[in-house]
Amino acid sequence: MYTKQAEQGKITALYCRLSKEDFDSGESNSIVHQKEILAKYAKDRGFGNTRFFVDDGVSGTLFSRPGLDALLSEVRTGSVSTVIIKDQSRIVRDVIEVGLLKRTFDEFNVCLIAANDNLDTANGFDIISIFRDVFNEWFVADTSKKIRAVFKSKALNGKHSNSVAPYGYKPSEADKFVWNTYEPAAEVVRDIFKMCVEGMGPQYIAKELSRRDLKIPQIYKAERDGVPPKHIPKRPATMWHTSVVSDILSNREYTGTAVLNRKTSKSYKDHRKYVKPEEEWIIHENAHPRIIDNETWETVQRIRSNCRQVQRKTYEKGALEGSVYCLGCGDRL
Repeated sequence: MYTKQAEQGKITALYCRLSKEDFDSGESNSIVHQKEILAKYAKDRGFGNTRFFVDDGVSGTLFSRPGLDALLSEVRTGSVSTVIIKDQSRIVRDVIEVGLLKRTFDEFNVCLIAANDNLDTANGFDIISIFRDVFNEWFVADTSKKIRAVFKSKALNGKHSNSVAPYGYKPSEADKFVWNTYEPAAEVVRDIFKMCVEGMGPQYIAKELSRRDLKIPQIYKAERDGVPPKHIPKRPATMWHTSVVSDILSNREYTGTAVLNRKTSKSYKDHRKYVKPEEEWIIHENAHPRIIDNETWETVQRIRSNCRQVQRKTYEKGALEGSVYCLGCGDRL
């Protein structure tokens, strides 16, 4: 049986978690509010040597997260006596994972307390806590189902499901899901298609854009919007990659067509994205201003398709397959 008072020299871990979805619930789930609750709970009950472990903006369906990983590292060294959380949903929203977590705590003689759920494993087995864990996972599954339905409804109505507009467009200030043409970048897109029609492959186009000292889309959009890039590229900000040019040349949305319901994740537990079969895509013509006319678009697709057919007819599989690129179109050989 555990002792409620922290053992001499051991940590009383106060764990807080806030997901992106929790931001909409106001102050009741904020990190600041959770810290206040846990600090008061620990002080009122005589728990000393407290230390906060925090995951801010992280889903409870993700078991590997910085704050929880740091907490478990301390637990496995035997330096933690008690873990206090606001409620059971803060620690993890997965029945299997939370069971494994509780087993780890038990293995290292760590007491788990959920302040608002009246759970204290020092008092022995609590069957109600199992039902709470099941409900917490059901809540996430139900929320995921509703979000998918909202995204599909938006797609059927011709609305983009996110505000990340392609290079050449910018989200409207009135509605971030509405795209407007952003001329400085749109002109570069037109040049890219024009160079392709004139016979230049993606690799040569990328070299030409780099020679002009034009910033790559990732850096360009970050500077335009006044925000740091999510991923800092290893190459210079003006060094265009063949794959970036290829993506632009194959993006049908430059014709003003919204290609929606194209990607999804397998479940709320598996966040990896995959492309759906093309017959499941939802297509809307004239959904936003066009940058490229249909004739130019079709010409470019025909050029690139013919290039790929030539590759398949000319080259046979060999030891270097997949590691050599075509100078004309930039595709792998």
